Amino acid sequence: MSKINDLIKKLCPNGVNKYTIQDICHITRGRVISKMELQENAGDYPVYSSQTLNNGVFGKIKTYDFEGEYVQWTTDGANAGSIFYRSGKFSVTNVCGLLKVKDEYLDKISTNYLAYALTMESKKYVNYATSNPKLMSNVMAKIKVLIPSLEVQEEIVRILDKFGELEVELEVELEVELEARKSQYEFWRGKLLDRDNNLMSIGELFEFKNGINKSKDCFGKGNSIINYVDVYKNNKITRDIVNGLVELNDTDLDRYSCQKGDVFFTRTSETREEVGMASVLVDNMKDSVFSGFLLRARPITDLLIPEYCAYCFSSPRVRRDIVSYANFTTRATVTGPILSKVKIYVPSKEEQLKIVNVLDKMYNLVNSFVEGIPAEIELRRQQYEYYRNKLLNFEELSCE
Repeated sequence: MSKINDLIKKLCPNGVNKYTIQDICHITRGRVISKMELQENAGDYPVYSSQTLNNGVFGKIKTYDFEGEYVQWTTDGANAGSIFYRSGKFSVTNVCGLLKVKDEYLDKISTNYLAYALTMESKKYVNYATSNPKLMSNVMAKIKVLIPSLEVQEEIVRILDKFGELEVELEVELEVELEARKSQYEFWRGKLLDRDNNLMSIGELFEFKNGINKSKDCFGKGNSIINYVDVYKNNKITRDIVNGLVELNDTDLDRYSCQKGDVFFTRTSETREEVGMASVLVDNMKDSVFSGFLLRARPITDLLIPEYCAYCFSSPRVRRDIVSYANFTTRATVTGPILSKVKIYVPSKEEQLKIVNVLDKMYNLVNSFVEGIPAEIELRRQQYEYYRNKLLNFEELSCE
């Protein structure tokens, strides 16, 4: 840190300049790349997508669309605003955008530094008010970043790269234990929920309804709306995790209402494996609606308790059936008729409570950011982010 402080005092004693992305970068988007294309053109060049696992690699093909150094960001979906540094030969899918530093700024801006700087800023500009979180190109273009001298940038990149490597090493042991706990949880979830007796189809237990679609200017104010991310990231929906707002009329409230015990499924996904993810509403949410990217399954019997619904739709066998029934062209989709065919185990309510008590404890251990292993991992990440932010915090003044 002493070296970087000395460099800043020497090269930028009065602060640094702030640049707008559209002024310093060429902005482009990825293209639709289907699973079929990946299978038919399997090769060595990575295709990056919106996922964060496996460094975002969606697959590999024989050809590539881009070569060189780029900053990639996720334009929409659960990971909107995520930033990645990319180099070499690669392609990206249509839910990704790319930034290429313009030639006239190559002697002033490090692409790797720009990725770190945008990591601090991008999430602030994600539009979470819409049904599907977005950070589109026109918004990215207006983001401003502080750019010190190239020598300072390179030293910051060196420190953060090294810090990042150390952070990964520190997390490895926790990740290994977390994976072991996840395997244990998945084993017991399957053992408790994938039975061959007392099976009923989802269509016998629920009726389905597609969510509301409104114009863009209706979002950000009004009534609560349960969005895609609320379902995708949680197996239970409580009032405090729902942040979306939308302007409604009385007809909207009647047709797209939400009530305790409703189960919501993600209707569409870029990958077949992630479609039809389910979450159950466990709070009363009067005067709320749900997004058009979701399906609502409303109980038509009293055979299931809401807490049991939080688990029964994610068992290995049920997930396998949902995925196998899903339609897939450029994106995977499920419908009410598709989900209606899937069968789940329906034990007595007393047995459901016992299953919930077991799975709640195991779920919290592998998912909770308040307790359990994820909380420890999150603490380490916060420490990294603290030092990253400290390194990238400059005064906005002229360096010249």
